[in-house]
Amino acid sequence: MLVLDSAAVSSTGPRPDNQDSACAAPLLMVIADGVGGNVGGAVASSLVVNWLAPLGTGRSVDGGPARGPGDLVRVVAGANDRIRAAYTERPRLRSMATTMTAVYADGEGLLLAHIGDSRGYQLRAGALVQLSTDHTLVQAMIDAGELTVEEARVHPQRSAVYAALHGGGDEDVAGMDLLRLDAQPGDRLMVCSDGLSDVIRPDRIGQLLAGAAGPAEAAAALRDAALAGPPTDNITVVVADVREAAPDEPWLAAAKPCTVGAAVDFREETAEALEALWPGRGGGSAG
Repeated sequence: MLVLDSAAVSSTGPRPDNQDSACAAPLLMVIADGVGGNVGGAVASSLVVNWLAPLGTGRSVDGGPARGPGDLVRVVAGANDRIRAAYTERPRLRSMATTMTAVYADGEGLLLAHIGDSRGYQLRAGALVQLSTDHTLVQAMIDAGELTVEEARVHPQRSAVYAALHGGGDEDVAGMDLLRLDAQPGDRLMVCSDGLSDVIRPDRIGQLLAGAAGPAEAAAALRDAALAGPPTDNITVVVADVREAAPDEPWLAAAKPCTVGAAVDFREETAEALEALWPGRGGGSAG
């Protein structure tokens, strides 16, 4: 069974407010970058990450077991429903949305789920591969041969995403890429918001991932490099080392997901909205 030794860090960068959320856990690494400005973006990303977080220790949102390739999609769909529930109670949040890139150890290997322009990378034997494809206008133009990668880095619409989680129902989840990873023990994985990938070039990302002793050191080094960039946005990164583990390892039952960013600075109006719909659960992390 493959599991993740993971660590997460987040910084507001030059922004006054952090709209990124992330989680690091033995079975899950996930980044969500909120869209919709100030309160809305932070609420959307925190809703998604807090709803997914229990998967990181083998639990579902209702406290039961959650292991299998269908669980990630099901829980993402539930998180998307939370977004709709929140803006139904607070209509001024209607424009909120979030990107999401997640890697989940489902018992059959590692599964990548991706929507938007947050990114996933894999480092093996010093070679870095980008696992995700940006759901952006500029990436579509690159694919069509209308724009070079260097031109895309400074394009005025480089952050315009055409797919995200925004409570729109089945079409949101249908727009998500789902990929079974070719993963093995010794691989190092990273998911990040575009506040990091827009500042640090892939070759430098690979160097920093390869040069760090462990996931915590790698995550800190990547964050610090982005802060020195200089940065233009929030910076959030999760790094994980893939390893083999026995199915009955005792630490899994006691493990707690580590959340960072907006996911640990939950917004009062969303907590109130969710409390009205699910009395007693509030807006915090499920599980």
